[in-house]
Formats: sequence, C-alpha cells, structure tokens
Amino acid sequence: MKTCTNCGKESYRVESKFCLGCGANIADTPVNAPHINICTNGECDYHKTKFIYPDDARFCDICGTSTVYAG
Repeated sequence: MKTCTNCGKESYRVESKFCLGCGANIADTPVNAPHINICTNGECDYHKTKFIYPDDARFCDICGTSTVYAG
C-alpha cells in the first residue's frame, strides 16, 4: 500500500495513482514509505493510535522512543 504525503490516507492497492482521501497524485509514492511521523514503539499508546507528530519531532513525548523521522 501507499500512504499519501498530503493527508496520510493509505491506499488500498499498490496500483493507486490518486489518493482516496484528498485526490493528490500518489503515482510516484513508494510502497509502504513512512510519510507520517509516528512513535516507533509498538507498545506505546501513541503508536497504537497512530498519533502524528510534527515533522521536527524526533522522540515520542510519552515513552521517549524515537519517531519515524528521527534519522
């Protein structure tokens, strides 16, 4: 699946060319690319609810684990 870089909605098919949520072009979006900044700790409540952090957040403020964009 692909994740829209504009709104974060996941597509249902790898072949999707446009986002189902906002209509943005996702044709060149890599499959399963992390485009939303979430906690990487699978046990954290914020990871489970997929709480989206701002792009500049490098660590979860609940558990202290790095976020997807920590690199």
